[in-house]
Amino acid sequence: MIEIENKLQITPKEFGKSVIVPSSKSYANRVIILASLCKESVEILNLPLSHDVTNLIDALRVVGLKILDIENGIQVVNSFPECETEGEEVIQILPGDGGTTTRFLIPFLALGKREYQIEPVGRMRDRPIADLLESLVDIGATVSQCNSWLTISGPISSPQRIVTADASKTTQHATALALSLSSQNVEVLPKDMNYSVSYWEMTKSLIREFKQGTRKFIVPVDFSSMSYILALGADLGGTSVLNCSSIDQYQSDSVFLDILKEMGCEIKITEEGLVLSREKELCSIDVDCSNCPDLVPTLAFICSRAEGVSKLRNLDVLKYKESDRLLEVQKLLDLYNIENNYCKNEDCLTINGKSMRSHEVKEIFPPDDHRIVMVSYLFLRANGGGELSSVDSVSKSFANFFEVVS
Repeated sequence: MIEIENKLQITPKEFGKSVIVPSSKSYANRVIILASLCKESVEILNLPLSHDVTNLIDALRVVGLKILDIENGIQVVNSFPECETEGEEVIQILPGDGGTTTRFLIPFLALGKREYQIEPVGRMRDRPIADLLESLVDIGATVSQCNSWLTISGPISSPQRIVTADASKTTQHATALALSLSSQNVEVLPKDMNYSVSYWEMTKSLIREFKQGTRKFIVPVDFSSMSYILALGADLGGTSVLNCSSIDQYQSDSVFLDILKEMGCEIKITEEGLVLSREKELCSIDVDCSNCPDLVPTLAFICSRAEGVSKLRNLDVLKYKESDRLLEVQKLLDLYNIENNYCKNEDCLTINGKSMRSHEVKEIFPPDDHRIVMVSYLFLRANGGGELSSVDSVSKSFANFFEVVS
């Protein structure tokens, strides 16, 4: 595997190795926001190697949070908005391209009195936030998108104990409001939540832990990141994940373990971690993906390697991600001549997989989307190899991905 100017040359080969995967950025960013609202010191350990997390920490330091680097984590010492400094100038916040980073910061900053200019990059500038802004204006925020991506000021304060949030496009709006308004003991009720319900349950669980007095958190392993490792192992010889000793019920992508078992894999949680093996051909599946949309690219790959017709359902939310992931997944399937069809009316992708590998060398030019880049690697590694572009994108969630899988 040779890296050249944000490109990799990938050689097909077996897998079967023991690895360590990142911890959960979804968990980490929720805890960091809650810790930044807490008037007591909070320790957060086992932080992931993720730009979404480091960008959030950097942004919080800009607004006055004292966040110390400690062994294997951070300590959040003070709280917002108490740490907010006096002044008239607009404070610029650069959250990067992360959905959780940007959306969690919007209502958080609206708790303060200063004016904040938020300038994300990449596709995040086009992803939905209108529903979130409407909710914030209703409780006192001032927002403008005239001369910037977003300028916001507060302080927000809800006279009601219950606030509703539109969750039809993303659960992150409801989560962002719930995290920030938890300091005011306001309950947020999501409306039309059709996707990623488990992550909403994670949000509520962490808010409860803070209210019960927990001040030290250890970030669990990330099942989204682990899915790529498990898919590679299921196809190319097995694997073990040394730092996975339990299953986090609040991470919706943990369902991948049950799906792989259904397809013919054996998975065990042992003292040495999670161990995956397979002794028979993978079989096709029919999966409702509404609670695990981030898993769809990995599912598409593993379905392409299973004999027979698989169906992935409830995929519409994929068009609101870092790229149009449904379109990008179909491009990959087409590249390897895997018969597939998306029925818009049924919101279902049908994949006619095959165990026979393609030995053709390919070039793949994915968008700047970490999940599409990683699944593109799976296709190249499992078939004839080739060249992969946009490899730096993996730093968003799994910075050392290529070192782990090599």
